[in-house]
Amino acid sequence: MQVLIAIAVALMVSAAARSAEPPAAAKKPNKPASAATAPAPAAKPATPRAPLKLQVGDVRKYMMPNEFIDALSAADAEKTTIIVQGDRPIPKLKSEQPLPEGLGAYYSLFRHPDTAWRLFLPDPNGVGSGPPSPVPEREFRWGP
Repeated sequence: MQVLIAIAVALMVSAAARSAEPPAAAKKPNKPASAATAPAPAAKPATPRAPLKLQVGDVRKYMMPNEFIDALSAADAEKTTIIVQGDRPIPKLKSEQPLPEGLGAYYSLFRHPDTAWRLFLPDPNGVGSGPPSPVPEREFRWGP
């Protein structure tokens, strides 16, 4: 039993050491080029990337003239403040997803025990869910 524990510890230590440091690049020894083989092409040095261009350009393309004048006449604190407006669809909540019914509900109890509590409450997507209507339903009759 102690041998198995020792092996497991050794494997964990070696895995931790391997993941902690990237492997060193293996250098091949220089061999003299023979007449039959052509010399290998030299590796190209990495070219530096061009710096990012973060300039907006002409601001008047993106703003109306009155907004541009207001931005120029604004206080310094407002000039350095950036406001981004956008519409993002709200993702559906897991509690709003439809619940399984029948035998699927029992399967779901064991498959997803963290959401099993939802099966004991009324289904928010079920028939008659939601707030009651202020207008009463009309009762239909065939006769008096």
